[in-house]
Amino acid sequence: MSVQSLLGKPDLALLACAPHDLLSDACALMVKNKVNAVAVIEDGLHLVGILTDHDVMRALDGRAGKLGVAPVFDWMTDKVITCSPDTKLTQAIRLMGKHGIRHLVVVDGTTPIAVLGIRAVLSKIHEQDEMEINVLRDMAVAHRSSLVS
Repeated sequence: MSVQSLLGKPDLALLACAPHDLLSDACALMVKNKVNAVAVIEDGLHLVGILTDHDVMRALDGRAGKLGVAPVFDWMTDKVITCSPDTKLTQAIRLMGKHGIRHLVVVDGTTPIAVLGIRAVLSKIHEQDEMEINVLRDMAVAHRSSLVS
């Protein structure tokens, strides 16, 4: 199963801000959309960073609450780990674990198309596991029924 299976869901929409937007505005965007990360995009197309809830906490600690005047650029993470829609969900988890992150930006070539969080990946894997368990349970019941007949 790949990242493609998650694309198009509302919680995977590409939410983005510009590097020179105010950090407070980016925070408001994250809160409004109930997400923990937004892509930072320059000129409407170039991925230059990602702003996560962890970056906001660093800003709070470093600026003692003066977020109203801080630009996103000062606090974003500029080394963005990305994946493609074809990336397997297990590989996405490995990337997150390897880099100690909880979000990947999904890119189609160089164009950012979504922000993928660990919750969405784990939820999809759990959904798949439940389907497999149900199929195995149905097979076991059918097998038992055939033995009784």
